[in-house]
Amino acid sequence: MRVFCYNRDMTVVIAILAGLLLGSFLSVLLDRWPHWRGVATGRSQCPQCRHELAWFDLMPLVSWLMLGGKCRYCHASITKLYLALELTMAGILGLHAFRFGVPSLWYAVDFVVLFALGSLFFFDLKHRVLPDVILLPLLIVATARLVTQRPDMLVSAFATGALLAGLLGLLYLVSHGRWLGLGDVKLAFIVGVLFGYPVAVGVTLIAIWSGALVGVGLILAKRANMQTALPFGSFWAAAAVIAIIVPGPIAFISGLFMPTL
Repeated sequence: MRVFCYNRDMTVVIAILAGLLLGSFLSVLLDRWPHWRGVATGRSQCPQCRHELAWFDLMPLVSWLMLGGKCRYCHASITKLYLALELTMAGILGLHAFRFGVPSLWYAVDFVVLFALGSLFFFDLKHRVLPDVILLPLLIVATARLVTQRPDMLVSAFATGALLAGLLGLLYLVSHGRWLGLGDVKLAFIVGVLFGYPVAVGVTLIAIWSGALVGVGLILAKRANMQTALPFGSFWAAAAVIAIIVPGPIAFISGLFMPTL
């Protein structure tokens, strides 16, 4: 029989619970975008009947399951996006805890980075926007992470970020913002700072390829056409999350296509 290990097992359990809570909080941010009025004090409401929700209607995962995905008051269906938010954040943080074990200062930093990337994924997916209120703190944390953990990569990482941001900025100017937004340009710089060369390039390639595959799949399924905009920031954020939790495959791909200088 496997003995319960407090150090790792409890860390994973706590990370999953934290992910559920943060996913629930993120659903509030998504609903109240772009004004975010009353995020801290405003009461949550059913989007259909506008009935104020009690605390027992807002328990992450539990409330959704107990209510069968319906509003307690008007019985309207609750979007599965809320469930996806909570389970995704729980999965991301739980997997990170499982991979890297006992909490430390660097674990806490990665915790913040992963939550920010998960938030950007869902913001771009739902609203087609990458908010500065998430991008700026992520850049600050990514810079601090780089300075404290890999100061030897400081120049390379910032140069990589500047190069990626410059390339996407050029696309933004050429397309007059039709192909991508300024948020994508800012995220490009942050990805460079987070990973440096060549991994940041590998993360970008994975995002582009996965976006292209999804786009082709949607076209074949007749759910999109060549003019349909895809949330590139979501693919980029997802690739970045994978590179943090399971760095091996993306590092391998990066080395194949962009040999280390």
